[in-house]
Amino acid sequence: MRLEQSEALSAAATSAAPNAPTAAAVQRIAVVRPNHRLGNTLLLTPLVQELQQHFPSAQVEIITASNDAPAVFERYERVRAVQFPARSYEHPLQVLSLLAQLRSRRFDLAIDPMPRQRAGRFLLSWIRARDRVGYRWGVAWRDRALTQAADAAGAPRYFAHAPLYLLRSAYLPGLGVPFDPSAPMPPLDLRLTPTERAAGAERLATALGASGGNSNATPQSIALFAHASGPKGFSIEWWLQLIKALRTRVPGAQFIEIVPADRQPRLASVMPGLHTPQLRLLAATLAATSLLVIPDGGVLHVAEAGGARILALFKKTDPTQYGPVRPGSEALWALEASAEAVAARICALLERAPSRGG
Repeated sequence: MRLEQSEALSAAATSAAPNAPTAAAVQRIAVVRPNHRLGNTLLLTPLVQELQQHFPSAQVEIITASNDAPAVFERYERVRAVQFPARSYEHPLQVLSLLAQLRSRRFDLAIDPMPRQRAGRFLLSWIRARDRVGYRWGVAWRDRALTQAADAAGAPRYFAHAPLYLLRSAYLPGLGVPFDPSAPMPPLDLRLTPTERAAGAERLATALGASGGNSNATPQSIALFAHASGPKGFSIEWWLQLIKALRTRVPGAQFIEIVPADRQPRLASVMPGLHTPQLRLLAATLAATSLLVIPDGGVLHVAEAGGARILALFKKTDPTQYGPVRPGSEALWALEASAEAVAARICALLERAPSRGG
């Protein structure tokens, strides 16, 4: 974290009260993120890891509108997803029932993890919690719900790190945990098991026509995800040009298209496709490839949380906020990048590290 962020953090952190609770007293935690997008749910996994590190016996409840949340946190002990309707105005009775449930219970800690999310701040103010932590808005009636706060101006740009900054700056110092700007940030992580990874490797090998998942016996495997919403995406013609350039540059590689949720392959004329609706199996399959080439979107974060190597292509959204951060992966601002230039970058990535195929 930059020095100026560290200085801003020190100024932003709210001082703890003299009678602040100990970490052992924090047994029930609510994380308020009523967003339906898969990527935003996966971006919470570093925060959950941090909470489990400091409060190992606590029960963590993720208040979310994502249907994928149970699968995302499946391997996290004492973590459960509480479903909030994605289009709350269409389900008033369900919303009222959930609000009543939340109001009837007490939490030791409730967290509104992102700057300026209106639904999250509303639910935070509704929850009965001893401590309510969030980013300061600078609006009195919005900030009244907070017992500890941080200044959003000092938050990291990467969205998965903003909740960690909030927790480390505004709450943990009150429990005797000083802020350390050099402390590592946990990665996005689905906590795939060895069995799940083996199933993903076998699925990839079968789709490619290989026998088994032995990376020492198979060529490099390059997965392409050619779908993205609106201006995030690239034309099919652009993808075909990329594939042509790659087959010239990496003649021994195997290619596979990761087919999106609509089950409609975009590149069926030039390569096999693989549709995997199960989120965890999809992550394991992507992790078995040598490299995934993909625009910004939820599947990018699935791959990151599974441990895949990624070249992420950005045209509209900010790669410093959403790009992959694991070693061996890269984000490329590709608004005007030619297919040939992207192919060259892919080859450089493949040469830089050993194949992860299988």
